[in-house]
Amino acid sequence: MVRESGIEATLRSLYEAGVYITLDELKGRRPIARPGLELPVRADCFDNPLSKGQLQGVTGGSRTHGTRVLLDLEDLDDEAAAGILWLQANHAFDLPQVYWRPAAPALGALKWVLIWTRLGQPVLRWYSQTRPGPQPPAGLRGAIIHSITCLLTAAAGRPTPYPRYAPLDRPAPIAHYLARHSQRRRRLVIDTIVSSAVRLCLEAAELGLDISGHIFRTFAEPLTAAKAAVIYKAGCGVFSAYGMEDAGRLGDSCGTPNALDDVHLLTHRNAFLQVPKQLPGWPQPVGALYLTSLRRTAPKVLLNVETGDYGVVSERQCGCPLGAAGLTTHLHTIRNYEKLTSVGMHFMGADLLDLLEIALPQRFGGAPTDYQFIETEQEARTIIKLVISPQVGDLDADEVRRFALGQLRRRAAGGRLMTDVWRADGALQIERSQPYATSSAKIQSLHVMSSRIQRE
Repeated sequence: MVRESGIEATLRSLYEAGVYITLDELKGRRPIARPGLELPVRADCFDNPLSKGQLQGVTGGSRTHGTRVLLDLEDLDDEAAAGILWLQANHAFDLPQVYWRPAAPALGALKWVLIWTRLGQPVLRWYSQTRPGPQPPAGLRGAIIHSITCLLTAAAGRPTPYPRYAPLDRPAPIAHYLARHSQRRRRLVIDTIVSSAVRLCLEAAELGLDISGHIFRTFAEPLTAAKAAVIYKAGCGVFSAYGMEDAGRLGDSCGTPNALDDVHLLTHRNAFLQVPKQLPGWPQPVGALYLTSLRRTAPKVLLNVETGDYGVVSERQCGCPLGAAGLTTHLHTIRNYEKLTSVGMHFMGADLLDLLEIALPQRFGGAPTDYQFIETEQEARTIIKLVISPQVGDLDADEVRRFALGQLRRRAAGGRLMTDVWRADGALQIERSQPYATSSAKIQSLHVMSSRIQRE
């Protein structure tokens, strides 16, 4: 079929015949169920038997404790090639790098520290939002992985930094470090989660520190206009990266994007299929993305696997090194739909982000990272809480609740009926605290509380 019709047409025919994997099936939360077929599965059923799996970590999802991921060191060669093109496209090839990313058992930062070290690119510092060493859920494994990596790379003459603990609510040491480099007119690439970049820029502004000139390479959360504005106000640049821990890096932005989060899809590593998906209670389908791994060293065997994301796919040649290498498929306005249904209401990702990052800050003050919805259980009832950072200042909880419900009434599918139910049932509560983070330091707009979500 591939020889006759090409990869995308083949994947589409397979999808239409029922050959695809949902996120719940990939994570082992549900059996694979199709007409006349039911296969019980675990998350490790999708592990690639050809992968050597020298490094082991876990994913950082919001609904579970994370699933195991095995990383083949040979797969780093493949990611390194795309990384070189990204540096060239963004005129950042000679810039030293700083990381503010979680320590093990998350593998993303360790993987890229090894890649840049092998390429001779200096990684000056590694700060971690999670505590390095033998802390739950990493146990001893994370400490051993990091310690051995530091020892072996040092013995090879290319030492890698050991993570320094810098939790989300205490980024001042990083801000001071960046300010010292700005004083010397030395530009850095800071690799971090989108909300972490925003918090770092806000901290620098509060401390009166100049961190201008640096470039943020962000990932894990949507790079929206409101968040980018905070970074630009600090005098820094920002670019996107798109990935999935089960599949590795999926896309990288270049110096000529046509949207804030525009990325070149790395189609030499994975095949992408976009199909219309009708979300419950929503009038218009979204262009859901499905993923197929194409390389022998991939962590998982993926065949039309649901990513939980949707976005705008296009073909264009922008003239950058990534495009010159044949990576001309672009994706932008990337949003997630997996967690858009809560207490009977159905949200679109863009609308929810607009409410949290624009409408609420404009009405009550604060920054785009100061507001968050969480779903939790309270005496067998599902409760939605609007979490608001104490930094926003004194607020009238009833006024905030009325405003939020009014906005949701306009934005959600069936909003009038469901907000009336929420208002009568008291399902929406206000909580004054810092937004919650997952174990991989993501701050998501709608969080489903579980035992794995922790405060930083």
